[in-house]
Order: sequence, then C-alpha cells, then structure tokens
Amino acid sequence: MHIFDLINDDLFSPLAGSNKRRYMDILCLIWDKCQRMPMYAIEKSTIINEVEAYFIGLGEEVILDETEESEEDNADASEYRNNATRFLRRLRKTGWLEEKDGDYEEEPKLAVKYTVVPLLKSFNEIINPKIITYKGKLFKIYALLDSIEQQENPYETILKEVSEDMDDLNQSLRQLAASIEEYIDTLTKGKKPQEILKLFEKYEERIVVGAYHRFKTNDNLFYYRTGLYEQLDFCEDDLLQDLIIDYMEVEKKDCADARYEIKKMINKIRDDVNEMEEIMRVIDNKHIIYRTRAVQRAQFLLLSDGSVKSKINGLLQYYATQITSGDINAFDDTIAGNLFQIYNQNYFAYDSLATPSRRRNPTPIDLIKTIEALDYNLVEKEKNRLLDYARNALTSENVYRFAKEVLKGHQAVSASSIYKNDLTTIVKIIGLYTYSQANDRAYNVMIKDTYVEYAGMRFKDFIIEERDA
Repeated sequence: MHIFDLINDDLFSPLAGSNKRRYMDILCLIWDKCQRMPMYAIEKSTIINEVEAYFIGLGEEVILDETEESEEDNADASEYRNNATRFLRRLRKTGWLEEKDGDYEEEPKLAVKYTVVPLLKSFNEIINPKIITYKGKLFKIYALLDSIEQQENPYETILKEVSEDMDDLNQSLRQLAASIEEYIDTLTKGKKPQEILKLFEKYEERIVVGAYHRFKTNDNLFYYRTGLYEQLDFCEDDLLQDLIIDYMEVEKKDCADARYEIKKMINKIRDDVNEMEEIMRVIDNKHIIYRTRAVQRAQFLLLSDGSVKSKINGLLQYYATQITSGDINAFDDTIAGNLFQIYNQNYFAYDSLATPSRRRNPTPIDLIKTIEALDYNLVEKEKNRLLDYARNALTSENVYRFAKEVLKGHQAVSASSIYKNDLTTIVKIIGLYTYSQANDRAYNVMIKDTYVEYAGMRFKDFIIEERDA
C-alpha cells in the first residue's frame, strides 16, 4: 500500500506555498485544541473564532494565492474572519481536516483527520522535542524481562513490549548522536563567545547531564547486559514453548511461523543490546569532538575580537615568531621594544648553560672461575620449580588464559561462583581484577555492590564477561 492511498494527494500543498508558516501555525493551534477531544473534533465555530483571533494577533496583511481566494466569503464579516474561513476551507479540501455532523441540537464540528495525526505529532515533536529518560527506559526493559517467567502471556505483555522499547531507546540514542553534528555546525558559524557558551550550557544541561550522563553512570548498560542476556537465553530455552503458544493466540499464526518469529524477535533484542553499545560509543566520541571544537571556537573568537587582550596576544605571537625564525640580536626601535624588553639573554633558560654531568667509567668484568661439575638432578629439580612458578605466576598471559577457561561456554560468570567452587583460585581472581584495565585484555570486569564472604575471605564481587573483539 502506498502512502497516497491513505492521504490526499494535495495534503502538503498548503505547507509548500507562500503562506506555509501561517498554515503550520493554524494546524498547531487546532491540534492543541483537538488532541484530547473524542474523535479529535471540536465545534466549528470555536475553531473559526480561534483562527480569526490568530489573524487579528498577526496584525499584518495576508496576501492570498489563487487556491485560497473564494467567492463564498461573507460580505458582512471582517477580513480576519474571511481569512480564517478561507484557510480552514483549504485545510479541509486538502485532507487535514474533516467536517462532522453534530449530535442532536449541536452544531457541526471540525475534526483533525485521523490519518494525519501521526504527522501532527511529528511536527510538534520537531518544534518541542521530548527528552527521553534513558535510565527509565533501560530499567523498564530489564524489569520486564526479569519478571517474564511470572506472566501468563509472556509474548504479548513482555517480549513484544521489550522489543518496542528497545527500538524507542535506540532511536532516541541515534537522534542524540545525530544532533551533536548539528550543534558542531552551529558553533562554527559567526557566533560570539557568549552565545557559544550559552548554547553549550543548554545542550550540556538538558541532554548530556539531564539524561545521557545519568544513563551512563547510574544505570550503565554493562551493569544490565549480563542479566538481559541471561533472560533472553531463558526465553529461548525454558520459556520458548509458552512464548510460541501465546504468539499463536495473539497473532493467529501456526506453530512453525510462531517458533520462527519468536526466535527472530529474541535475536533482534540481542542485536539491539549490541547496537546500543555501539551507538553509545559513537556518542562518547562525538561529545569529545563537540567540547573540543566549542572551546577552540570560543578561544579563537576571544583572541580575535579586536579587544586590547587580542591585540597584545597578536604582538606576543609576532615576537614569538621572530625569536623562533628571525634575528633575535637585531635592534628593535619600535615602542614594543621598550614595552616588553625582549632580549636574547632573557630568552635562553639558565638550564641551557648548565655543566653536563660526567659519565661513569666502565668497570672491568671479573672472569668466571672454573667450577665443579653440576648435579644434574638438582638442576632438573630447580628447572621444574621455575617452570611451575612461571605457570602459576600472576602474569598477563596466565590471567588471560584463566579468564578464557572460566568463560568457556558462558556469556559471563561472577567471581563469587569461581571462588566457592575452588578456594585455591583466590590468587587468580585477584589477578583478574588487577589486569582488568589492561589494553590487551580479553575480558571486561563489572563491579557489583555485593560482597563475598566465604572461608575467611571477604571481597567485593564482580562479573567477568568476554570482551568484544
């Protein structure tokens, strides 16, 4: 089905003419009145009065095009009211509005066409973008999946809802990532330093700190990711049959199609989690670029605005260039020569004339004396001892090998489960935590709020998970 099978072919013509701004204002005004009304309808006279008041408040002459002129104008009405009826008439003809008969002893009503409601919502969101609470979205997804086993309709009430919420969350994160580019472009266009700082503070306060920063710190994706994967594995294994039955009842599909769609949805949610991590990485990189360019732009403007500070900065840069590339012994007869007193003896540091330290003379190497024959049993025993030490030493290679062993066949494991199963691994567990910040590590560590107390040992529990390549 094509979109113009559902809407009028001329739907967008009012928004493409000379009065497009007025039409958009009128649509926003009508939507504000009708969005909470049954059937999006309100009395026709009320809407005409509102639009007439809009033209009165506009206080300027409206030049009509041929599509807006009509012979149906009321000669006794004011020009403002005639303009209101002309504009509403065109919105009705192009499919934005429709007229509905009133109930008994009620006047006719004008209603927003239900097919264009998503468009009006989108227009309003462009003008007044809503701030997504990433923290609340992610917690809702985690809580829903955590309770899926207790639901009678796990597909309809949980899995479908989680899939839609993940789409909304990733969409809002993509929008945040894309908006950073627009802010960077805005900062590079003839803005004063004060304007740059104001724009930077607004973006930082409303988006970065208000929503994204708390999302990154309080409810970090890495904190929930292991739990999300575990619940998805549970859905694909133990709960799969219940999900298939619920899907068949809701979507009216056979068993084979239901099984395919459920598995597809579970894999899609897994991909959404990975995609969220990638988007967050892009946002972090863009934030660094954004802050750097904002500071550089402000510094450039502050040092080139024609003030005394910028002029002095220009003189200093000039003299720095002369000292670096010119003849510093040349006589300077300008006023700046007396003002700054720049001489070559003040240019060189005192350390430049320091006496170099004397090198130590090499000492002769003593000759090795002849020794008796070695005890090969003792040598073999010492060699084996050194090999055992090397195998059990807390080197990065041994720690990474241990991490692969405990993660074999698992998405993630907790340090408490490793320790309780084998008390001798406490040293290796310490090694896992010690090397968790190395650049070449093959795993990630996430600290939990709980403590492990077992066999006289106490430490803060943490989760080990495989690091993406």
